[in-house]
Amino acid sequence: MSDRELKAGELRARIDRLPIRPYPVSWMVIIGLGYFFAFYDILILSFSFVSPMVTQLRLSRLNLSEIASASLIGYIIGAYFVSTVSDYFGRRWGLITNAILIAIGSIGCALAGNFYVLITSRFIAGMGIGAEIAVINTYISEITPAGIRGKMVQLTYLAGALGFAVTPFIALALIPLSPVGWRWMFGISAVVAFTVFPLRTLLPESPRWLVIRGRFNEAEAVVKRLEEYVARKIGTLPPTPAPLPENFLKKFPTAELFNRQYLPRLIMAIAFWFFDYMLAYGVIGFAPYILIPAGFTFTSATWYIALGSIGYIVGALSMAPLADRWERKYLVASAFSIATLAVFLYALAVYLLSPVVLTIGAFLGAFATAFAVPAYTYTAELFPTRARATGFALADGIGHLGGAVVPFLIYLVFDPAKPVTTGIYTFVMLGIFEIIATAIVLTGPRTTKLRLEEISK
Repeated sequence: MSDRELKAGELRARIDRLPIRPYPVSWMVIIGLGYFFAFYDILILSFSFVSPMVTQLRLSRLNLSEIASASLIGYIIGAYFVSTVSDYFGRRWGLITNAILIAIGSIGCALAGNFYVLITSRFIAGMGIGAEIAVINTYISEITPAGIRGKMVQLTYLAGALGFAVTPFIALALIPLSPVGWRWMFGISAVVAFTVFPLRTLLPESPRWLVIRGRFNEAEAVVKRLEEYVARKIGTLPPTPAPLPENFLKKFPTAELFNRQYLPRLIMAIAFWFFDYMLAYGVIGFAPYILIPAGFTFTSATWYIALGSIGYIVGALSMAPLADRWERKYLVASAFSIATLAVFLYALAVYLLSPVVLTIGAFLGAFATAFAVPAYTYTAELFPTRARATGFALADGIGHLGGAVVPFLIYLVFDPAKPVTTGIYTFVMLGIFEIIATAIVLTGPRTTKLRLEEISK
């Protein structure tokens, strides 16, 4: 290795030797708030679809599918462009940009007076959310030692789990009580986004990104800060492992991914996300839309989903101690299998009109969503530092085409005039998509407890 490569390898190795979390909880809260409003924003749309918003803005069934897809198209575009900016200008600027986009989009939704303003605002908010998830996972992966990388991503996700868990209760409180309750729900998202924006300016830049850009003095300062935090907790630091080489950025980040090492990984990740998001956005976006015509009232459907959403918290806490003990792809496959069972229980709940079965299905679905967070860690690990945010964004972003397609499939399969039969068909279809996602993720490489430079040079 050259002197430059040796210095870079030493800085990265000094991070990986740290045996405990090398940053304060406040960093996790600032980052985790992003998860909160990302997942809160994703879920509120489904409740808006069964609110007075539909009649107030004169939305057709096709309009609802178009709005859901616009969010996801924005997600794909935002994930790619903001993540590419993050690979060029730094992770912190990516995190700041995301918060601004979500705030603007959410305000637009809250004030929307017609279909066109609403769909444009959803597109803008989607851009921020897509980039948010990509950059958060990249940032956490790069500032966390290899041995606890999965656990720290999982614990950061707890804020997102809270977002998923509280949203049905907020919908239950606001939508039945006020004809503009749906506007207040979007307004909450804007307030959280504006709160996060100034806080993110306090975060340091990723030292791994600084190294790749040749900014060694700045990287040294951040690594020293991480080491001092750990030293205050445990005293003497363990020895530094041998440095591992990693190539510097030499061309456009996307071009770094189109070779024999990374292209198969990219295709695999796109494929499993594509089919997983068909299930996720089919349920998140349209469960109340299917359940209410099938015989559940708005209040009962929302209440049972809200009870089940406690599974988000249980799933997130259950995965934390396992995230770095079992091979990552097997953890993801187990979570996808639970999600498949959950959506089949949704189908059974429609057939039986059973609140008990619906609550169990909602709980298992929520549990599986939080239990599947290692899929985010896994995706970030597949790509090199010089193109990690871009690789994650392409995999997760293009994978969201599955979420963009599924509203139109539901539009074709689900018939409100035959809600029970076609509702069952719809949920079973979504379960089949998740079975495919499970099979695909098992084909990926191993990553657990490996240093990022061992996985991707």
